[in-house]
Amino acid sequence: MQVVIHDLDEALFRALVPLEEEAMVLTADNRYAPCRGCLKCWLKQDGYCVYTDKLQHIGGILGRGDPLWIISRNCFGGYSSAVKAVLDRAIGVSLPFFTYRGGQTHHLCRYPRRKLMQVYLYGETTPLEESAARKMVRKNGWNLGYDQEEVFFAPAVEQFWERVH
Repeated sequence: MQVVIHDLDEALFRALVPLEEEAMVLTADNRYAPCRGCLKCWLKQDGYCVYTDKLQHIGGILGRGDPLWIISRNCFGGYSSAVKAVLDRAIGVSLPFFTYRGGQTHHLCRYPRRKLMQVYLYGETTPLEESAARKMVRKNGWNLGYDQEEVFFAPAVEQFWERVH
């Protein structure tokens, strides 16, 4: 199931982004409760958040998501604050135990590994920000359980679909 996390205006998103029929779309619009760091999704509730909003099951949603698309405004080589808040709530996709992968320590995955995570960062980007974004996306992909990560940059979100798809 394709999962898309984005911070775009809803009308622009619907006009631009090609979706699979069964896609799950999570709009990062700052209408979700922020992660409170209670760790109950890890320790007591098998990946489910204590908040009963649309992100309560984000661990399971991302655990089934393949491919995962993240569409975000570039913020100094990272995600927008709204997208970051959604990803913070996804900590339940992993377990509170560690393993050694890619020469680094990472959390064990709660769900089977998935194939592809694609990140689309729009807005002006410096070479330093691109380098930081590539490293961040690689580490996010490892922690979220993806075998392959791709990151694309464009000055405007409208340019992605001409270049990539």
